[in-house]
Amino acid sequence: MATPDWTREYFERGYAQRWGLSAPSDDVRLEANGLYDLLKLSPTSRIIDIGCGHGRHAVALAERGPDVIGLDFAAALLNRARQFTAESHTRVRWVRGDMQRLPFRSACADAALVMDAFGFFDTEDEHEAVLREAARVLTSGGHLGLKIVNGGPVLDAFRERDQEERDGTVVSVSRTLTLDPPRMTERISVNGSRGRGEYERRQRLYRVEELRAALEHAGFAVVGVFARPDGTPFEPTLSSTMWIIARGR
Repeated sequence: MATPDWTREYFERGYAQRWGLSAPSDDVRLEANGLYDLLKLSPTSRIIDIGCGHGRHAVALAERGPDVIGLDFAAALLNRARQFTAESHTRVRWVRGDMQRLPFRSACADAALVMDAFGFFDTEDEHEAVLREAARVLTSGGHLGLKIVNGGPVLDAFRERDQEERDGTVVSVSRTLTLDPPRMTERISVNGSRGRGEYERRQRLYRVEELRAALEHAGFAVVGVFARPDGTPFEPTLSSTMWIIARGR
């Protein structure tokens, strides 16, 4: 699978150490309920969660009845996702694969998700390939739900260092920024109850107008941009995240 070198170490080990791999929470279920409405889903819908991670949104949506497929390249995250479905007796099909080359036929899904999983490749062409693959697998008029950090506030008040502490784990983060296009590189040190390690994480930062243009170029029509999936209005200079709903053509 064509993934940047840093992603394997970070997503196979560092992500779990930094954040923990908790089961779907009540907040995640509320988000899933909002997505269910925004994406115009029904119990007979088929959904592909692209870059599903450890599967929290996929599991929460499957609890509502739809046929859900979760795809990720990180074996460790998929293993945790499988534990969730075994424990909750929820049915999700977990697939290890490349989001630039989805192993699914065209027009096979009513909706697709990309939740905190976009912007981690090295080139604009690779990011475009992800969006075009999402468009390819959607039925005519199917919807994409995309959640991503709002790059506007990050760029406008860039923080070179942060320290996080949660559940007995201390995470130190140093950041550098390159422009044209905006790309943030984090050096992450983790030490605590979930283990220790040093990792790199890179992310393309998008302002809302850039991401709207990228989606339209890939064949989508943006139908809504929200601060939360409950329909909270999006504020370009204030909202920490973008929840974008786009319709395939």
